[in-house]
Amino acid sequence: MVYWDTSALLKLYVSEPESAKLAELASAEGPILSSAIAPVEMMCALARKEGSGEMTRGGAREVFARIGRHLAAGRISIIPFGDDVVREAEKLARLAASGERPVVTRASDLIHLASAVAARSRTIVTTDARLRELAALAGLKVLPERSY
Repeated sequence: MVYWDTSALLKLYVSEPESAKLAELASAEGPILSSAIAPVEMMCALARKEGSGEMTRGGAREVFARIGRHLAAGRISIIPFGDDVVREAEKLARLAASGERPVVTRASDLIHLASAVAARSRTIVTTDARLRELAALAGLKVLPERSY
């Protein structure tokens, strides 16, 4: 299964420049796998979009309800945040800091990538530049092939 982080997953529900390309990937790559933190991150992002006027009032609730239906139907499979993910995140944090030019990461980046590794995914879909860099360093295939 292909792992999707929140930056890419959200674009399947909210129209952004990369949305069409990511929708193609979603239909071609099969079931979507993501972290237990993704729904919470998506809820926060949708609330920010509504608060900034990018979405109409009540739009965040409607989109999140659709996400909830996709989660319930199994269209999106969630990797629980457990000890295996924590162990992988610790390894990835060391990897990120080990090079001549360390990769600056956020905890959420590490949790997403650790979830992908724990689930044995070999591919990650993300539009986040830091996560793309760290995923490549960890040996995962990164899609889309270029970030827009």
